[in-house]
Amino acid sequence: MSIETRGGPPLGRLLEQTTAFAVRTLQTLRRNSAVAFWAVAFPAMFYLLSVSLFIDTGGMPAEVVSAVKATHAVSYGAFAALTVFLSTFSQSLVADVERGRYRQFRALPVSPAADFLGRFAAAYLFAVAAVLAVLGVGAATGAAFTLRSAASIPVALLGLLALGLFAASIAVVLVAVVPDAKFASIVAVSVVMLAFFLTGYNGIQPGMLAGAADFVNVVPNALATRLAVHHLVAAGGWTQAGLAPPGAPTSMGHVALLAGYAVTGLALAVAATRRSLYGGAVR
Repeated sequence: MSIETRGGPPLGRLLEQTTAFAVRTLQTLRRNSAVAFWAVAFPAMFYLLSVSLFIDTGGMPAEVVSAVKATHAVSYGAFAALTVFLSTFSQSLVADVERGRYRQFRALPVSPAADFLGRFAAAYLFAVAAVLAVLGVGAATGAAFTLRSAASIPVALLGLLALGLFAASIAVVLVAVVPDAKFASIVAVSVVMLAFFLTGYNGIQPGMLAGAADFVNVVPNALATRLAVHHLVAAGGWTQAGLAPPGAPTSMGHVALLAGYAVTGLALAVAATRRSLYGGAVR
């Protein structure tokens, strides 16, 4: 699909190019069965293995069992999103780098911001679908989801947006700094796994971490996951569900921190795209 666009107002060109990159990326993702497996099927199977083999629910009340399953479904949904924003996003960039497409893009009046925003919009839609698929599997196994308020869905989507922008910015930087572009995807997969396990399954099992686990209410993947759990899961007690300590990240400060991650990720990603992939050219 051609990215070259007609002349016109700068904002109009930006929107047109962003849409072109988004449509192109969605078409690429849709045709890639490996992406569907690693971003959707694998997290869902990972969830099923956890709740079937590794969680002893024998002595738990029924409402706690449904809450524990729901928290794990949200956790593995966040894992699916991380896979999309880090691994899949980096693979998309690597494919264009290795096929020499950026030589063509640099020769055209293409905006680096439109490049990143278009790719990210496609990744975000794909990540939402991946998260919903994992939550659907969770619901089928007895996980109970309850909206805490009318703001619950917007807050959860904000968390996913912040997580996505921060993770996608890391993907762009990896593609830029790793000498051999194809190894950027391998590094990205490693980052996904490390982030997941080093934060106690994205922050839902802080008890498995050595020492104080307060940082799970600060780092992007765990903060977004725990905030989503707070808004989507009717957990009567965070301690019973294995979520405490620390307590739920319910303050406006936590939401502001997520917004800060989003802004920082966006600025870093656009700057890295412009400098490393477009040779510093400002369009």
